[in-house]
This record gives sequence, structure tokens and C-alpha cells, in this order.
Amino acid sequence: MRRYGHSGFTVIEMMIAIALLAVILTTAVPALGRFFEQQRLTAVSNHLVTHLQFARSEAIKRNDFVAACPSSDGLGCTGGNRWEDGWIVYLDPEKSGQPAHPGAVLRVVQGSEGLLMSSGGRYRVRFTGSGMAYGTNLTIRLCTPGNPDAARAVIVSNPGRVRATRDVDPDECEA
Repeated sequence: MRRYGHSGFTVIEMMIAIALLAVILTTAVPALGRFFEQQRLTAVSNHLVTHLQFARSEAIKRNDFVAACPSSDGLGCTGGNRWEDGWIVYLDPEKSGQPAHPGAVLRVVQGSEGLLMSSGGRYRVRFTGSGMAYGTNLTIRLCTPGNPDAARAVIVSNPGRVRATRDVDPDECEA
């Protein structure tokens, strides 16, 4: 005579498993959202660093002025200090603050929705043929509206060094 055993979950075991799953999800999902937000900020700041380093290397290679500025249309500078709509890298031999013609634009970068990117009072960064950054140091802050503690900054020093940092005062993030 063969005996067949029943396998599966009882109702009580199923309720305990669902309760444990609910507890785990309520604690993990918000933390996971913050993690993805921080990773996105890091990726955008690294993307900006890459393009600024490209601008510097092009200035050295061409022994001429190359600039980067905020741009919403990919053709010219906005004239403001908000970078979240995108930016361009362009040849600027005349130091005019705008690309002289569409062929002078070397790179066009689309913006990132949901981020705030501000460069204080500076509207562009211009590199000389020696690789130095023209003017004063530039800091571009990258913030998310709901989480100022996750802010990043991209800093360009006068000698032309471009770097990203997490050392940002949350109060510096604009709403």
C-alpha cells in the first residue's frame, strides 16, 4: 500500500510569509529609491566631468579656446547658469561666449529631468590652449529636489583640473 503525502503551504504559513514580505518591502523600497537617485546623480556628474575634460583636452590639442556652457537647444549658450537642460562644448577662439557657427559646436549633451544643476554666478567654463580654466574656479552643483543630502558638485579649478565631489552643503541646493 502506497501513501501519498501532501506538500505545500498551510494558510498560516502563507500568511506569515506574506507578512514578512510586506515588512521587508516597506523598509527596502524607499532605501532602494534613494540608492537609484544617488546613482543617477553620480552618473550625471561623471558625465559632466567627462565633457569638461574633453573640452580641456580639445583646447590643449588645438592650442585655442574651448568652452562649455548651458544650452537648451544644442546650438548656443542660454546665457544663464542652469545646466539641467543640457550643455554644449564649442570652439571659442574669439572669446565671444557663443559658438560662431554650428560647426564650432563639438559636443551636445541633453539635459536630465528631475535634477537641479546650477553654476552660481558663472555662465560658462572656458579653457585656454595651455589647459587652464579662464577666470575663477567654477562649481556646478547637482541636486534633486526631494533629497538635498545626495547632492554632488563638479569643480573646475583655475589650473584646469576637473573633479566631482560629494562634499556639498545641502543648503546650497536650490528648490
